[in-house]
Amino acid sequence: TAHSNTYMAGKFPAPSWATETPHAGLALEVRRGERTLRRHELPPGPRCFVVGRQPGVADVVVGDDEAASRQHCAIVPRGERLYLIDLKSTRGTFVDGKRIRPNEPTQLGGGASITLSDAPPYALVLVGLPAPAAPAAPSLAPTHRRRPTAGSKR
Repeated sequence: TAHSNTYMAGKFPAPSWATETPHAGLALEVRRGERTLRRHELPPGPRCFVVGRQPGVADVVVGDDEAASRQHCAIVPRGERLYLIDLKSTRGTFVDGKRIRPNEPTQLGGGASITLSDAPPYALVLVGLPAPAAPAAPSLAPTHRRRPTAGSKR
């Protein structure tokens, strides 16, 4: 169709907010159950990794997944974090079983399982992403805020 050809003509460009990843050793492992079928390295340098069926355009080629679009989704680094963007794929992009909204960056954690439809032949598992630095979650310790007392003067 003419519409899909015009949209797919060029490679999805890295968003303006993208940065190079500082992490070495990042990869997507193609897993079916407990078996690792392949490994796609995500080297430091690029500001965007396109996942899809189209060789020469996709950085991670998944030609054996019939449900995948030519440019299905993109992994985009920003600082220490990685985000996944569904590129208006036909069958949707799922992270840990939950469908993500097209064109809305979704933060990925280490070990995230990415699938390219609701009935995928395999999952792409993100490996090599270090755990976030300790105080990422809100602290449960009580916070002490100074309240002005009734008789205080400035």
